[in-house]
Amino acid sequence: MTKKFMSLLTGLAVIGGAATLFAQEGSKPAKVGEGTLMLEDKNYPLTHALAYETTINEEDAIAVVLSGQAISSEDLKKSQQAEKDGGFADFKRPFLILDFAKTGELKFWSTAAGGTSIGRRGAGKATGELKLQDGRVSGKASQPNETEEMFSAGFDVRFDVALLRAGESLPATVAKKPGPAANVKPSVTGAFKGNGKEAKLAHVSAHWREPFNNQPSIVLVFSEKDHSKDKKPDFDAGFGKFGSALIISLNQDGEIFGCQVVHTAHKKQGFSSIGQIKTNNFEFADGKVQGELTTDGQAEVFGETWEVNLKFVAPLGEIPKEFQIADSEKPEKDATDKPATTKPTTELSEKAAPETAKDQLNVKDLALTKDASDVEYKEVVEHLLFKSKANVKSVCAELSANLKTQGWTKEGSDLITPASSILKRKRETLSSRSS
Repeated sequence: MTKKFMSLLTGLAVIGGAATLFAQEGSKPAKVGEGTLMLEDKNYPLTHALAYETTINEEDAIAVVLSGQAISSEDLKKSQQAEKDGGFADFKRPFLILDFAKTGELKFWSTAAGGTSIGRRGAGKATGELKLQDGRVSGKASQPNETEEMFSAGFDVRFDVALLRAGESLPATVAKKPGPAANVKPSVTGAFKGNGKEAKLAHVSAHWREPFNNQPSIVLVFSEKDHSKDKKPDFDAGFGKFGSALIISLNQDGEIFGCQVVHTAHKKQGFSSIGQIKTNNFEFADGKVQGELTTDGQAEVFGETWEVNLKFVAPLGEIPKEFQIADSEKPEKDATDKPATTKPTTELSEKAAPETAKDQLNVKDLALTKDASDVEYKEVVEHLLFKSKANVKSVCAELSANLKTQGWTKEGSDLITPASSILKRKRETLSSRSS
């Protein structure tokens, strides 16, 4: 039988840093919810909010959820049940959860967007305030964008929303069929350069494409010449039929997984450049897709340079049947909806991959150290990071013992120094590395 392995990188660091006041005084009250989440060099607008009573560490608390999408009663019920079962809340991405004490003090925050999740963190550098009056909660919270961290994250949000008391719920969601594309004129503005020469991308269109990684996917086509009547605009634009062009493949969260660059100033036409480009303020709603594309300056690929900084909007209707994901192909719910087999001391706001073997562990089930905190997980690279107050040697000893109880065995030699470590462990269906 072929054995399957998953690699896992765990970073260890010492908690530090003093709290910093970051919220602006005198700001206008929020209209339900508004603000921006910054995660892994991407900006996500948060325009929806709700608040509900919950319990954290056996203490009464108020959870405020800000999201890029409307929050359904079904999502709320699942999250509340997960919390009761010792799990954690999880909503459609992007989302930010702020956990306040009943006194209005910000205690914890967690977030998820694209392929990155940050588990429940202490307030740390984040600041926030909450006021409860006449059945509503209002306030604000902010966190400076910590670009020096393994997973950079920051936010600046405000909210003013009715509080759902314990036992209360949102009205049941009325299923609606996705509507047609909005009656908006496609538009694109900004710069697209190849080897320092400007190309005018005057046309843009948005289309559904085959799913990627079991997620609905979109392709954006930008070109110099009009491609609106072409039946295969992404294919033909890639071969220069419409002059300089940019073809971007991404999911509904704005996470880019495909980028083809076609510029008449390049000797090498139609090369791929993943990782050099990102979206900001990306949104698909109300029959249209809009946002920004940028490389944050000049990028170099195969000796060619290019850069882009565009704003765009294009109509996009419901997903055609041939590109819809069948229920049998959708990822199964993992342990977020049931108690963990080995209860972790710190919870991850992360959906693990569907089980492929009976003894496969979900990420949140890993036996970390007793004081593990600020647990973060990045799905794309299967990278787990947590912090501990103990020194590296002590943490490694405890982590090794805990992993051994879960069936992990040593693979090769460990390298442990006062500053860092590399532990190599293997399990029947999983393998782990810790540094």
